Amino acid sequence: MIVEIVAIAAAGLWALYTFVYVQRIVPLSEPASFSVPTVVEQGSTVNGVAFLTIHKRLENTGNVPIDIAAEALSVYGERLVRGSTRYTRFETPTNSRMRADVPVRPVALLFSFAKLRSGAVHGNPRTAFFTPAHSSAEETYLIAVPVKSYPVILVTRRDYVRKAPISPKIDVNIVKNRSGAYDVQSSPPGSPPVEGEYDGQYEYVIRPH
Repeated sequence: MIVEIVAIAAAGLWALYTFVYVQRIVPLSEPASFSVPTVVEQGSTVNGVAFLTIHKRLENTGNVPIDIAAEALSVYGERLVRGSTRYTRFETPTNSRMRADVPVRPVALLFSFAKLRSGAVHGNPRTAFFTPAHSSAEETYLIAVPVKSYPVILVTRRDYVRKAPISPKIDVNIVKNRSGAYDVQSSPPGSPPVEGEYDGQYEYVIRPH
């Protein structure tokens, strides 16, 4: 009888260890794991104006919740640089390639926003982009682009992402660049990127029809 009681108690302790420590405590000590894809979908073109839907996603692939403390996204219209061809060459002992293309340059700011959420020092305490483990969240924006004026768009994105709850809060500010676009930047300006800063740039070719 005593042996059976001890065996039952040991099994209970092992089950408690497995459930509480292995399944609850250990995963919460893991680092955040996620991706921040930006997807552009082109819809109808009406009177030479293309309507684009920009999907700004946060995909949590890890075992801990995450949050975006600050975010910014801007869309630029680009034009081809006519009469100019850009050559790029890459050579190593095992890999060589050359590419010639027509460069493009941003000429117009079409859309821009920046937000400081609850995880930022001066952010809005009532807003967050909380994403639980193994889930995703998304913001979408509709942009109208004159096809003949801007055959290509450039989407720039910056996010400050950390494990939730974010503590200490991230010291970032909203700034405006030379083109008039809004951005978020670690303080003071010019300082190295802080932990959790993720930047991305994406180009998308507009279909004429």
